[in-house]
Amino acid sequence: MNENIIYAIIAFAAFIAYKKYNTYKVLKLVPSLLKDGGQIVDVRSTDEFAVANKKGSVNIPLISLKERTKELDNTKPIILCCASGSRSGLAKRILKAKGFENVHNAGTWRALTKFD
Repeated sequence: MNENIIYAIIAFAAFIAYKKYNTYKVLKLVPSLLKDGGQIVDVRSTDEFAVANKKGSVNIPLISLKERTKELDNTKPIILCCASGSRSGLAKRILKAKGFENVHNAGTWRALTKFD
């Protein structure tokens, strides 16, 4: 097997492990973030959100997030979610660039369904 392919597979596996570990860390924080008034923001499309969502979450699709940041309270934690964690990762970068500090990517919206 070509060495480059092996390195690519190792790099991909490391990336996936890193992403899973970060999501795990955030999910451990969710109860305390919610206690602190955290708001769950689902950045999936309105159609995806309409099909199924975490009760109590707010839908602000990623495509309109930059224009709708005023709807979010920068003094409280923001917990982002989507279908896989990719769009919520992008949303986190957008919010950080807009000056939001207490922003967390929880990955999938389904991972949040176990929290009240």
